Amino acid sequence: MAKKILAILLALIVLPAALSAAKPELEFSSKTFDFGTVRESSQPVETEFTMTNIGNEPVAILSASTSCGCSKAEYPQKPVAPGKTAKIKVKFNPASQHGEINREVKLRIKSAGGKSLRVPLKITGVVVP
Repeated sequence: MAKKILAILLALIVLPAALSAAKPELEFSSKTFDFGTVRESSQPVETEFTMTNIGNEPVAILSASTSCGCSKAEYPQKPVAPGKTAKIKVKFNPASQHGEINREVKLRIKSAGGKSLRVPLKITGVVVP
């Protein structure tokens, strides 16, 4: 009986650690970018966020949704191998925008083991006439 209890306790300790290990492990050079002051009449401005896969299995960016039609995100369609980096390009179109901007790009990322993660990236700035 004591062996069964010990086995159950051990499983309760080891199983959560094993399950959480499959979660994507990522590192970003930055998760925010400030465009500063941008003229409403200027061309779209862009920045790149760098993501590094610091885990032990490939990860894939499944989607990148933006909080406004004024911004757009481009990301690699292929999985990112362990130790490799990926660039997420975010473009912002200042046309018809006024004042302070605070926009978000939500990345949905999944590991080869099936665990998913949502990562918010932010762009800020001020649009002037």
